[in-house]
Amino acid sequence: MAKKTANSKKETKSKTVAKPSSLVDTRVIYCGDNLEQLKKLPENCVDLIYIDPPFNSNRNYEVFWGETKEKRSFDDRHASTQAYIEFMRPRCVELHHLILPPV
Repeated sequence: MAKKTANSKKETKSKTVAKPSSLVDTRVIYCGDNLEQLKKLPENCVDLIYIDPPFNSNRNYEVFWGETKEKRSFDDRHASTQAYIEFMRPRCVELHHLILPPV
């Protein structure tokens, strides 16, 4: 096994430094229906996707938000498992278009 020199460590480290995207302005928050917003983004423009979708838990979630304690809530319910899959499938397809292919 070959020893790594200080130069090779430095070289490896410099290759992993993240650069701003030239395809998407990462300083923008996109508001709206996620399916419609995903369709507006160019293909292969992201290298990591983290999603936190509703999980069809059959629960009602309520939260009190901000200084005014505004009540925000949503029902995490779908008519059936099939309805949930039909809701999630097009979103996953759009996400698949956005992810960069492996190198």
